[in-house]
Amino acid sequence: MDGDGKPSNVEAITCLPDTFFAYNRNDTAWKWMQYVYDRRDDEHPVAEQGTNGDYPEVSYTLVSQTVEGLMGVQPDAPDHALATAARLPSGMSWLQVKDLRVGRNTFTLRHDGTTKSTLTNAAGPDTCTWEARFAGSHRSIKVNGLSHRARTKQVNGTTYSYVTVPVAPGASVTAEAA
Repeated sequence: MDGDGKPSNVEAITCLPDTFFAYNRNDTAWKWMQYVYDRRDDEHPVAEQGTNGDYPEVSYTLVSQTVEGLMGVQPDAPDHALATAARLPSGMSWLQVKDLRVGRNTFTLRHDGTTKSTLTNAAGPDTCTWEARFAGSHRSIKVNGLSHRARTKQVNGTTYSYVTVPVAPGASVTAEAA
């Protein structure tokens, strides 16, 4: 980001990835995440603040943009439910988060590209209802290798195909758009 009118404080830019992830503009969102990350050691315009990385908003937004943005996690703890949609940018072949706490359970989520996801209900007492979403219109989604008819929905103008499956404590489920 160059030119007149560019904010001098990095926290004015931290919201840009959220905006682009919401509309499935993953490459642009990733570019802005990298921009913010690359400036974490720069001195903040308010000298008493220290570096940009010392400003809490910088780290909080980058963590949120990884979980909610790149991983597309939408938790629903009261209903023991979780929706995911891989939003990996070009060139990122996989991403995984561990120790993702939703309600009383802890999960591991891995996306391999944008068409294969694995959710592990690693710890906790509750079976989780997982809505595994994939951008685009797919007739079916394989769940642990078995084909299931996909349903579709629109989220912020993007069509997603999805299946809803239970993930019991200790279990791993893999969903793959066919």
